[in-house]
Amino acid sequence: MKKRSSFLFFLFLASSLLAQGSAKKYLLIEHFTNSNCPPCANRNPAFYSLITQAQYADDLHHISVHPMFPYPQCVFYQANTTENTAWTSLYPVSGTPTVVLNGATQNPTNPILTEAKLQTYLDQTSPLYINVTEFGPSSSRTVQVKAEALGEIPPGNYKIFVAIAEKTINQQTPNGETVHRNVFRKMLTAVEGGAFPVPPVGGSITYNFNYSIPPTWNASEVYVLAFVKEVDTKQVLNSGTRFDPVLSGIGEIEATQVRFLPNPTSDFARVNLPDDVAQTVEVFAANGQRVSISFENQGNVLSIPTASLAPGIYFVKIAGEKRGYVGKFVKE
Repeated sequence: MKKRSSFLFFLFLASSLLAQGSAKKYLLIEHFTNSNCPPCANRNPAFYSLITQAQYADDLHHISVHPMFPYPQCVFYQANTTENTAWTSLYPVSGTPTVVLNGATQNPTNPILTEAKLQTYLDQTSPLYINVTEFGPSSSRTVQVKAEALGEIPPGNYKIFVAIAEKTINQQTPNGETVHRNVFRKMLTAVEGGAFPVPPVGGSITYNFNYSIPPTWNASEVYVLAFVKEVDTKQVLNSGTRFDPVLSGIGEIEATQVRFLPNPTSDFARVNLPDDVAQTVEVFAANGQRVSISFENQGNVLSIPTASLAPGIYFVKIAGEKRGYVGKFVKE
């Protein structure tokens, strides 16, 4: 999931997206698995290893749903049989493990998600921005979900879904798995979704919920995931959690998002700026601290030395001769 400490990068990016009438679109991964299923134990670790890589920390939301098949004894299915079954029935899911990417059911494969497939869903935008906030003690929470239309939302039959998940559960289950991620616990809306009257451009709609946390859940790991879906096509418009940085339009910063290579990097992070040359470069650590660093232009290629940086995620703001750019890289 995302870290609030990455707010500086999104502060720069947000101003550009707001001006363009769009927000960052997160990839929503609905992951159907079963804690008694041997193929799940065989394939899930590689899947988790992929989606938890640092370079994807700001790109996706993941939730695992537990159907009754192939084993109804699954402890997470038994914890909420009705809603796990109802969620599964929204799709043509007939086996586990299966993943659904932004509403599109993927054919069962091994591995269940490749990096190439994952990357086809990145760097997209949405006319809808979803902001989730949570308040309250460990035993009881108040949740506010605000959906803002930054651009024109296409006509459709939209509904909002708000689910409670437990981020990490360390528990050995009959199939041998010991770590279970983003486990679906309970819906705050109906499992089939709640009414979502599409707001006009510049408008918003707010939902408020209250829920209690049972003692069998780890309160420090519990959070809410919200998403809006066009239910006829199953396409997800956007999603949000409380871990996401908050968009804030603080000025007209015209910026283009760019990708650094290699990523992760050890010695140098490079990016090609077509028809432009970097004039100033600012690098920020994940805690928001500005990092003092040099850079070099080799034609249109900007090169940043990274050997002296501590391992972690870094966010970059570039002022070129023609426009601004934002990006990020991971130092190994």
